[in-house]
Amino acid sequence: MSLDDELSKRIKYVVSMAQEIPFYKRKFKELNIDSQKIRTPQDLLKAYKKGLYTSGSDLPYVIYYSDNRTKEFLTSGTSGKPKKVSMNYDDEDRIVAQSTPLFRKAFDKSEKILNCFPEHPAISGHMANCALSALGYNFIHAPAQKIKDDANKFLEFYNKIKATAFMSLTTFAYRLPVNLEKIGIDSRELGIRTILTSGESSSIERRKKFGNEFGSIVYDFYGTSEGGMLAYEKEPFTNEYIITLPWTLISITKDGEEVSIGETGDVLLTNLYDPIHHQKPWAILLNYRIGDWARCLEKRDDEVVTLIGDVRRWAAYLAGAKLDPTELEKIIEDLRAEGVGLTGEYAVINYYDEERRAVAEVRMEIAKSLTLQEREEVERKIREKIYESNYPVWEQTEVAKNARLIIKLTTPGKLYQGYEHLIKPGKPRRLLTIQ
Repeated sequence: MSLDDELSKRIKYVVSMAQEIPFYKRKFKELNIDSQKIRTPQDLLKAYKKGLYTSGSDLPYVIYYSDNRTKEFLTSGTSGKPKKVSMNYDDEDRIVAQSTPLFRKAFDKSEKILNCFPEHPAISGHMANCALSALGYNFIHAPAQKIKDDANKFLEFYNKIKATAFMSLTTFAYRLPVNLEKIGIDSRELGIRTILTSGESSSIERRKKFGNEFGSIVYDFYGTSEGGMLAYEKEPFTNEYIITLPWTLISITKDGEEVSIGETGDVLLTNLYDPIHHQKPWAILLNYRIGDWARCLEKRDDEVVTLIGDVRRWAAYLAGAKLDPTELEKIIEDLRAEGVGLTGEYAVINYYDEERRAVAEVRMEIAKSLTLQEREEVERKIREKIYESNYPVWEQTEVAKNARLIIKLTTPGKLYQGYEHLIKPGKPRRLLTIQ
């Protein structure tokens, strides 16, 4: 069967499942969409133009099948509470299928692998465990939460199997050589041949840096809690990502229209399943607006996107946790209702410190003149509210210690002090990412 035929078969299948979900039934009716006519990627795009899409806030309403074997996880928060993402056996099978091409490309069967992605309630460690186990690799799970910044703890896991490879959040791999150096260990002496990274946007230069420090090749992949491994790097240090078709369908759009090759746009995700083997996935995501954007590098027959690059996300990254700047808007309004004199202007500056910890510096403008004690109390409240609404940020900053969250109140006109050269006329820059 050709790829086009396979995609058509799977699209018809997931749409048929969507027809059983009240959320989609209502959407099809409200938008006057004949779901029976959605058969191809182009049909899905036409439906998107009419308004058929989903987002993180819709996750509780697009559930297809859940039973007591469904595993629940938390992903990066939206205003109010973290998103809940679940997986059952069919979803795990999809994760294995998505991961197989990269794992077979990066790892030979003799590899001894440390899976350093976080454990529950994060989902990445579980996804990697599913794939490594199904493919028969020799591995152990060495979750980031247990290692934190402790290089000796990493070595304890490493020595259990004398690892030759590891997988982790990008910041974990970036910081590890520094932490090893503190206890007198040269990263190259460990014999790590291969590193797989994911969880946050990173530059080729950054991956080359820790790759050279370990003497390793580094493959990066585009993974998400909602979709699994969406795409993986074609070759190390290329920033060219092969989409995991036919399990993953990605469209790149701008202003509702599909972009041309070489253009950048918003990522639309549809998870696809094999109708023969996968009868009851947890949720059906059609045209899921994940909040990321990417550049279209290649299309099949000028239609189906097969290769993407420059994946970016509208969020500050804290070692895999995401802080969406818009999360701060609800916090600002809550505090203004309490009489705190915030103006409503804010910005997040995302960078790495000298110890390679990811930093999110949250700046909020305040018109009131405050004493030092009053200022510290407001900053404490802001931090507390961020942690309440975003569990992963709390975990990475307070438990894993892989990241720092800095809260600063500024006077009017000083919001971007020190970074004025990066601000151009136009709408305010809410997120500044400093590589």
